Amino acid sequence: DWKSIPAIRELARSGKITPPLKPHFEEKLWLALFWAPSLRKIWEKELRGSHVQILKKLIPYGWPVDPSEIPPHAAIPRLEVSSWDEVGEFSQKDRRLVLKVSGFSNLAWGSRGVMIGHDEPLERWRTAVNDAQSQFMIQPRVMQEFKETKLVEHPYFEPKTGEIRMMEGRVRLCPYYFVSQEGQSSLGGCLATIVPPDKKKIHGMRDGILVPCM
Repeated sequence: DWKSIPAIRELARSGKITPPLKPHFEEKLWLALFWAPSLRKIWEKELRGSHVQILKKLIPYGWPVDPSEIPPHAAIPRLEVSSWDEVGEFSQKDRRLVLKVSGFSNLAWGSRGVMIGHDEPLERWRTAVNDAQSQFMIQPRVMQEFKETKLVEHPYFEPKTGEIRMMEGRVRLCPYYFVSQEGQSSLGGCLATIVPPDKKKIHGMRDGILVPCM
């Protein structure tokens, strides 16, 4: 939108746009930096211990796909290899991993910038890992361990028959926070997106259910 809607630039400079543009919140890189061994003490210092433990349960282990050379005697934590090229050669069994684009990108909506390693052929996975390395300084990628989401049941309206039916699916929760004039933030609500159980990428789709929570 920054390029396609020129007026948004004036609004951003005026400070009158609501909510204000905060591109740092678009960076999935934060999810990987949370697990960086070199930053562990910083997170423990800046966050409450209980909050750190909650985040460890919520955030899948991940890594920035940084092409910087790793010493031959070292290894990428948990992946146990010394280069991303080796990750690009992982077998289907070993690549239960998710590759995601970080930050503003035309691939950052509709899960178009998400690749699930064990669902892709080796050649496509290898190419994606190579692209992630070559574009790190322009459009960084994050890799995370793949985690199955919980299945839930929810009713929905079937327009063809006029019936209320039940659907089992996987859920994505999107919380919405609002800041008062006094600077206090509060949870205003949450949007649940429920998709069929065979879908691993959760986003707005024709077969999905959108449910406001709270």
